[in-house]
Amino acid sequence: MENSRGWLCFFLVMALVFATGAAAWFIKPTEGVRLALLAWQQLLFVAGGLLGSKGEHLKPANLKTAMQGLVSGVGLYLVNVLVGALAFAVAAQFLGSETARRFVLEDRATVQMLVTSKKPFIALGATLLVLVGAPLGEELFFRGLLMELLRERMGVKRAVFLAALLFALLHFYTLQFVPVLISGMVLGLLLIRSGSILVPITAHFTVNALGLLALLASL
Repeated sequence: MENSRGWLCFFLVMALVFATGAAAWFIKPTEGVRLALLAWQQLLFVAGGLLGSKGEHLKPANLKTAMQGLVSGVGLYLVNVLVGALAFAVAAQFLGSETARRFVLEDRATVQMLVTSKKPFIALGATLLVLVGAPLGEELFFRGLLMELLRERMGVKRAVFLAALLFALLHFYTLQFVPVLISGMVLGLLLIRSGSILVPITAHFTVNALGLLALLASL
């Protein structure tokens, strides 16, 4: 019964996410609209993750859990930087450096536009979404719900990979696809190892925070 509820929540959230994406084509893409759509998506992920999962991984936070997540996040960020640099080098070799740079700019365009907005509400909202909304919503949904549902059907390895694959696909990145895929797998393994969703949430927050600082420093 719980599995049926979990799958129902998963498919319902996915249907709403894709319906929202389709509706976005008919809406003027202002900064406020983009922020609202991203916030709505993360809200769907939070709701689906909380309502659909069994909640066995929702253990109370403690200092050890927080430190494990922070340290893992720093390590994962460094891995992302390395893999991202390799992806850029490969793309530059086969497609040309200008094309590779364009892909990089396209991957970060929406986040950069929102967090650097001249409207304080937009910039603050986008920053909170990157630091809180995305780590919370995406980990509850992709690791806490989807990965656990898949794990019961096909085992740990396939569950970790498939949940990470969908996680990466829904970011709609080009050069950043592989780093995000690897991040998803590492975050899944962190949940398996720790048994607490708070570890991948904290690690995800750390990666996003370091990435945001690096983005702002490069402007």
